[in-house]
Amino acid sequence: MKKLITQEIGSFRKPEYLAKDFHKIEGTEEFRKLAERATIETLKVFDRSGLDNLGVGGEMYRWEMYEHSAERMDGITFYGMVRSFDNRYYRKGSVIDKLRRRVPFHLDEVDFVAKNSHKALKIPITGPYTMMEWSFNDYYESREDLAMEFARIINEELKDMEKLWGKVSGGRKLEIQIDEPATTTHPHEMDIVVDSINKSVQGIDGEISIHVCYSSDYRLLYDRIPDLKIDGYNLEYSNRDTLERGVSDQKRTGFQDLKYFKQINDSLQKKKFVGIGVTDVHIDFIEPVELIEDRINYTLGILSDPELVRINPDCGLRTRSREIGEEKLKNMVIARDNILKKL
Repeated sequence: MKKLITQEIGSFRKPEYLAKDFHKIEGTEEFRKLAERATIETLKVFDRSGLDNLGVGGEMYRWEMYEHSAERMDGITFYGMVRSFDNRYYRKGSVIDKLRRRVPFHLDEVDFVAKNSHKALKIPITGPYTMMEWSFNDYYESREDLAMEFARIINEELKDMEKLWGKVSGGRKLEIQIDEPATTTHPHEMDIVVDSINKSVQGIDGEISIHVCYSSDYRLLYDRIPDLKIDGYNLEYSNRDTLERGVSDQKRTGFQDLKYFKQINDSLQKKKFVGIGVTDVHIDFIEPVELIEDRINYTLGILSDPELVRINPDCGLRTRSREIGEEKLKNMVIARDNILKKL
């Protein structure tokens, strides 16, 4: 098994030629051509960076993680824009009728990326709890009912994706990432989180991970590691960390709760991997290789097994320029390579 896999785990900044008229041309032949061009260019960025896993080429087909899925469902109407972060906005939907998947969410994107890269890919899809939390509920009896309906639809999408993957993967492992930024928003609803994610991935034969970022308390998630039927976690740590060098607890404040992750993970018969965010996607500062090495080494000092650790940015790099995003990824890979030479 490869140690310290480097991975892209979300979106990347779109070229201006695609971003400027995205909503006006979406669904047209012009959009398809521009999205394909942007995907090829972004795959080249990831190749130059040296990444092991290229995600789906930076999600060039998607404007935003919630809206992309929601607008492909019947039963949702949109009223207006709300802010997510970094002055980014999306249209928040209201569920007014029974949910149905009108068209697939990601099959065209996955088909194109798989045919244009021979490297490992990981397909992100917005999870059921986040879809529920970011929607108004004007139809279902409860938040749990709505989350489980989103889970049913996501499971439909993943089953179709699994069929497509068998045709275009060239024998590569199917890797699915459930994006759930809202996971720990309401601590008393962790049962809904677990049940809806498990229903989403039911019957899917592949590697399943979850991506969570900017949680106020990851311990809520760690407590449910034994219950979630997934293989790993791709998480944010650098946003809460210092920019100082060193591998002490005082320097690596953002990574300390990995001690609790280890405590729970060690109790399992089959351990889960963790992808650690080693570069902050909300700042233009390009973390030096040495700082990233310290973050990785601190993690290895806790988890000890490098086969259980993967290396990634905190989240998608879409809020940074393409040039800064590439430099952050390059330093991340160089740091990983330096550490592998010493293991």
